[in-house]
Amino acid sequence: MFGSRFGVLTARRACVLAAAALIAAGVPPARAQLVLPGAVAPTPEGTVASPGQAKKRSIGGEMGAAAGPAIMPKAPAEDAIVGKILKRDGEGSAIEFSRAGADLQVAKLTLVGDDLRRSGEACRVEVAGTPLKLTARQSDTGLRRYQIVFPACAFTFDVLDGAILVTNEGKACEPKDAGCRADPEGLWGMSADEIDPKKGEEMLGARARVEKTVRSTFRALYDQNKKEKAIRNFIVKEQAGFSSWREEVCRSYAREPDFGYCALRLTEARAIALGAQLATGVKLPPGVAEEVAAENTKKDAKK
Repeated sequence: MFGSRFGVLTARRACVLAAAALIAAGVPPARAQLVLPGAVAPTPEGTVASPGQAKKRSIGGEMGAAAGPAIMPKAPAEDAIVGKILKRDGEGSAIEFSRAGADLQVAKLTLVGDDLRRSGEACRVEVAGTPLKLTARQSDTGLRRYQIVFPACAFTFDVLDGAILVTNEGKACEPKDAGCRADPEGLWGMSADEIDPKKGEEMLGARARVEKTVRSTFRALYDQNKKEKAIRNFIVKEQAGFSSWREEVCRSYAREPDFGYCALRLTEARAIALGAQLATGVKLPPGVAEEVAAENTKKDAKK
């Protein structure tokens, strides 16, 4: 397990992307109009497809590999973010986590945004009342998810490897009486001055390896659900939209063209989300699930 920054592509471009995703994965394209969601945004409750054939293929392996059980991929632990200063887009708002016994909490939160009193100027707010409590939330992405207990902006985030991916349904944070509006959505991670310039090629190589895992796991997931039209179309939409979603999230990350840090973290999250779907089944959003149920009812009525 993936706001206002996660835009929806046009139907025409969506179809092109869907075909490209399927060709890259070696799968024949499905004939469907595609509407592309953000790949690792929180998934609403809906219908769960049975894992079925997932037990016959190993996660991340090449097609045709020896049979083996599908195992839920390991999500990054909270220790990966404790004690680190994570910055939105590598240079904006900042957050720091700590532990109180076994509980994870926000030790410090600084929001950087637009000054509502002086147009065109930036503002900076040190959030009072820290440490802030965190509430664990259910996630279908295979990642650990939390919500910050902060009345002015109770945003949600998934724990990545040394970073967090924040979603807030497009809502901005506006601390009371601060005169400041800050957008929390996006990747909060390593700042640009922390990245070793010598690590650039290493990060690109790591991303290439993870993308290989993404492609092979998607192919396995497609094979597992190819006879189920609604599920098949849904996973194709997600896969086709992933690259554009990732580009939109990462385009503002500091020195992203040099290191690809943001893209690497989101690709790792995508690999985990696909592995979770392969191991436990695909959960369809409510709207799609209702369409499937209505279609099945019609089929039963004709029998």
